[in-house]
Amino acid sequence: MNDGEPQLYTISIAAQRAGLHEQSLRMYERRGLVQPRRSKGNIRLYSDDDLEQIRFIRRLVDDLGVNLAGVEVILHMRRQLLETQALVRDLELRLEDV
Repeated sequence: MNDGEPQLYTISIAAQRAGLHEQSLRMYERRGLVQPRRSKGNIRLYSDDDLEQIRFIRRLVDDLGVNLAGVEVILHMRRQLLETQALVRDLELRLEDV
């Protein structure tokens, strides 16, 4: 693997690193909470970013008692917030150029 390529993990390794069962990762994928890449042989491949997302989900569920429907809402809002922050940064840079 090249230095610039992200590290990818099979579901068994990802589950171990996240401290979850493989079935939980499959359920998260079915719910659209995480979207691992797929190999040509259709094997799930999780990136470090996927693992970070999975750990965030686990904290919401285990530490805060959020159910998976609530996790979906939080993740959607989080994505919107990040997109808005990026837009604001872009607009600030444009204002500096003016």
